[in-house]
Amino acid sequence: MAAWVRALSKEYPTLAFHASINNSFGKGSLIQLLRQFSILHSDRKQISVGFIGYPNTGKSSIINTLRKKKVCTVAPIPGETKVWQYITLMKRIYLIDCPGVVPPSNNATEEDILLRGVVRVENVENPEQYIPAILKKTQQRHIERTYEIKGFTDATEFLSILARKGGRLLKGGEPDVNSVAKMVINDFLRGKLPWYTPPPKADDAGDEKINGREGRLGEMGIKRKADEAQGDDGDEVQSGPDASEDDVESVKSGALENGSDGNENESEFEGFEDSDNEDGGAPIDTDSSR
Repeated sequence: MAAWVRALSKEYPTLAFHASINNSFGKGSLIQLLRQFSILHSDRKQISVGFIGYPNTGKSSIINTLRKKKVCTVAPIPGETKVWQYITLMKRIYLIDCPGVVPPSNNATEEDILLRGVVRVENVENPEQYIPAILKKTQQRHIERTYEIKGFTDATEFLSILARKGGRLLKGGEPDVNSVAKMVINDFLRGKLPWYTPPPKADDAGDEKINGREGRLGEMGIKRKADEAQGDDGDEVQSGPDASEDDVESVKSGALENGSDGNENESEFEGFEDSDNEDGGAPIDTDSSR
């Protein structure tokens, strides 16, 4: 992960974040960054922060993590968020949960679009044609452990074994590879099958270390313990290392300040839970918001 943060930081300010209401990572740093941005634009009455990206990539989950309660509906399928929704984070900072967008691309294939979770799997025709790509991305030992099968050599044999094991047969005893293929694609998109995309190789050996340190993965456990030590009052800004530049490569612009006091400007969080309705904000029709 640290290598991905380094690579992405070359193009945009990047912050590592794990969305979870009870076990998040990077929440304190993101809130601190938003507070710094709010101070920088103190002349504005309010700051609106939009969450924009591909469908089913965790935009709503990040907002739920920041609010530490479920204010946005989430689902492991694309298109769950259909309208803009404004969520109050602090007195002057509002979060906008946006529907997923798919930027036009001449290079993206149907396989790329499907495996990014952009389309609903139940609408896919001939889903078995995408299984070889999944087998290529996923280590065979993970597939064997997930489905408790062994001995397949290609996608066709894999689907056949899995269909017979699960009793998914058509008339005549033929394996229902269509339904099994859709199941495997869903498992891949929802994280049931472990896989990852390796980061691009560093341009030179100097990228292997930053400021004399190797990747920050070893620091994640320490920061998570600091988050947990905060207790139930998860809406306060983190202090110490969790809001410092050491937080997994931080933000390239250096917007986070070291040693920030978590009680500073605590009044911004007054009425945090009551500043909006129980749903967290009113849905705004996309067309009327433009």
